[in-house]
Amino acid sequence: MADTPYLRSSSMLSVWLTALLWLAFMVFLLGFVPSRALNATDTAFIAALGAVGLWRWSWGGFHMARAYAYTRYIFPVIRRRAEADASVHRRHVAVVILSWKMGDAMNAAVYANLFRDILDNGGGGTVVAAVSSDQDEAVIAHVHRRTDPTGQIRLAFTRQDGSGKRSAMADALERLREIGVPPDCPGILMDGDTLVQPGLIRRTAPILLHQPGVGALTVDNTPLVAGKTLDREWYRLRMAQRHVYMSSMAVSGRVLVLTGRWSMFRTQILTHPNFAANLLEDVLHHPRLGRIVMLTGDDKSTWRWVIEAGWDISYVPDEVIYCLESLPGNGFLADTIGLQKRWFGNMVRGGAKAIRLGPQKLGLFTWLALLDQKASMWTPLMGIIFFGAAALLHDPVFLAIFLLWVSLTRTVHSGLTGLIAKRWHPIFPVLTYYGQIVGAGIKIFVNHNPNVQKWTRQNTGGASVDRNALVRNDSKLMLLASLTVFAAVVITLTNVTSGSDRFDFAADTSAAELIYGR
Repeated sequence: MADTPYLRSSSMLSVWLTALLWLAFMVFLLGFVPSRALNATDTAFIAALGAVGLWRWSWGGFHMARAYAYTRYIFPVIRRRAEADASVHRRHVAVVILSWKMGDAMNAAVYANLFRDILDNGGGGTVVAAVSSDQDEAVIAHVHRRTDPTGQIRLAFTRQDGSGKRSAMADALERLREIGVPPDCPGILMDGDTLVQPGLIRRTAPILLHQPGVGALTVDNTPLVAGKTLDREWYRLRMAQRHVYMSSMAVSGRVLVLTGRWSMFRTQILTHPNFAANLLEDVLHHPRLGRIVMLTGDDKSTWRWVIEAGWDISYVPDEVIYCLESLPGNGFLADTIGLQKRWFGNMVRGGAKAIRLGPQKLGLFTWLALLDQKASMWTPLMGIIFFGAAALLHDPVFLAIFLLWVSLTRTVHSGLTGLIAKRWHPIFPVLTYYGQIVGAGIKIFVNHNPNVQKWTRQNTGGASVDRNALVRNDSKLMLLASLTVFAAVVITLTNVTSGSDRFDFAADTSAAELIYGR
């Protein structure tokens, strides 16, 4: 894989140039901002932050503090205890891997790495590969013979029909049950474009098996992106944010997703008939839209099944898998919006079902985190509405204040994320805000249209999901009404349409008048 575009990285020259341009941009903005706006005790725009800003930044800071504690203090203790437990090492491992039209080169690389990792673990293994053609089977079987000449790994195949990942996974799990694997051993669900390194199973399985209450876990993801710098850093930022959030949630033993890229389960979970049945028949009953069959979001379904069965879910922050990524090629905006529609749609549908489990089943912090996902789709838009209205009604300098505020806060936020995840680029502040604003819009859209689902690589979802024009128009009306009410609430609470001196930078008023409008 050394000659492929997936291994490209940003040059140090581009990193330094981006950092200098970003610093120059903030200094430029600073020149437009009145000195009064820079005084924390006498500022016009501090009124727009208030309790909502305190809540958002406190909640985000709490997540980062938990993530830091988990990665630096809590998890190292878990690892040391697991490595000292000789009974959980060198177990047989079962793997279900889904490979849909990956191509010969990728199949050869992915399966060779997987077989080597199983052999490195030392306990033998069983691999069920869900493939799309005879050619796939031939290539994978050849790689198996070359990598495992002594036959320590059993290899079986199922054939995908292109109807979706859920049915392919259910068929492969059924094949795994037919073959038979030892109980209470590590089992893995993974995608066919995921590269692992020898030693991953050996270093991860003991973490799962040593903790009797843990039913599944997942690991850090490092994206190998074929594309431009912007594409690559967008994926890297998402994985850095994922790492922080996963680490924070792991403190409570309730990581919020078992990513389809690579997750490890106890085999008694993978081979349970209801586990596969849940993948095929997962349904959301929506109060307005009725019965919605889950098409995408299999990783949310597997996560919820494990939680409902009473297991904890953990995260291994010091192990990584390598995801081969590339945007579809329709342009950065179109591609990232399309991907986020699927991801956030899965989050909305899966979160709606998970919240109904309640704090007793989920744990209080996890339940609050799911509730926060519903609220956080709105809060990034408050600043745009307030400062936009203030600039139009009072003084255009509010736009400069807003841009400076966004630049400074997102630089701090992305810097802390990079510190914990140990990956950073000067373009992260811009991409952080892009993700928050565009992500908020997409979340609001999918929250009103949870029946819209599309899987870009297979014939899943699309226009055929919803042919009812009345339903579509109803969703559009609800969306428009929600946005209108939200904007009205923000404008009313901030009193931005008033003629108060707190919006006049030339006025000489006290801090109390500025903040409280008195």
